[in-house]
Amino acid sequence: MKNYAIVGFIYTQACPLSCNFCCHTKEVVGSGKFTPDIIVPLIISFAEQPSVTRFAFSGGDPFLFIDDIIDAMIKARAAGVNQPFHIVTSGYWATNSEYTKDVLKRLHSAGMDALDVSYDTEHARFVPPENIYRIGECCEEIGLRLEIFGHFWNPGERVEDLLPKIRGAESIYSGMVMPIGAARVHFKGRRYNKPDSDKYSCGKPSIYDVAIYPDGAVYPCCSGGFNKEAGIICGNVFEDNAADILSSVFHHFHARIAKEVGFDRLYNNIIKNRPDLIERLPKFAEVDSVCEICRDLHSNKDLMNELSLIYEEMEIEHVIESVEKNWKKIHDITMIAG
Repeated sequence: MKNYAIVGFIYTQACPLSCNFCCHTKEVVGSGKFTPDIIVPLIISFAEQPSVTRFAFSGGDPFLFIDDIIDAMIKARAAGVNQPFHIVTSGYWATNSEYTKDVLKRLHSAGMDALDVSYDTEHARFVPPENIYRIGECCEEIGLRLEIFGHFWNPGERVEDLLPKIRGAESIYSGMVMPIGAARVHFKGRRYNKPDSDKYSCGKPSIYDVAIYPDGAVYPCCSGGFNKEAGIICGNVFEDNAADILSSVFHHFHARIAKEVGFDRLYNNIIKNRPDLIERLPKFAEVDSVCEICRDLHSNKDLMNELSLIYEEMEIEHVIESVEKNWKKIHDITMIAG
């Protein structure tokens, strides 16, 4: 199965909001930020890799430096970059229709095909719903894909209840707050009653949301700090080339377990082959997300050393299974064509 990468830049930690569950606090992201001079060569180098399908900007809120981002993408386009990009924002800036339409048109001209807006009870403390309605109308008019993501403290709360008049949104997602960044102090063990099966894998097999922080560190997913705490680093853009970084991302088997193999399969292997380690494993019943399982396993270096042989055997099995699946797919297509 071919791997694909969405290369995302956490452009800045700065944000005009102060949400009490922010996963990209200054402690997580650091105080630095990208600039056009820094980011354009990086975009060009990653764009040369066939596996890179798009770019993304998040924060903080990248719209604090939106002119810089537009400038960077115009320069990247002039250098031959043709992948689209999207931006993650709170929508704080959409205070009038004229400016909203103007900035979205400029971004669209620079290659942006989608906008991701964060909106939930916490964001609503700072951003009125009219801003999001305004964004939705302009995205619909311009032809931009709009997706809205909300994270809530309480089960049952939904973005739709906060934005009953929304239009132009292609998809709306309502999830739960996770214990990372500013939200950590509000958690004492598990908070939500989610089934264990929800914590086996984060899904999206073969699609990697690569996260690049202002200090250049690269991680194979966009888990908002869990990846940093886990130490799943795949290089640094100021020291390593794009091809080597992506190779490290795609061949990081712990990330692959989280994305497609499933930690339930890993645990079953441990129960079978190393039952002495069972009590040292993080418990699905004690956490709220696969991100915590991923972090708690990988950050325990002594445990990971004990599991190295199981990881090696599972990786070999996974490669063989993937080859067999691809062969069967090619065989079936050939039979149909014949």
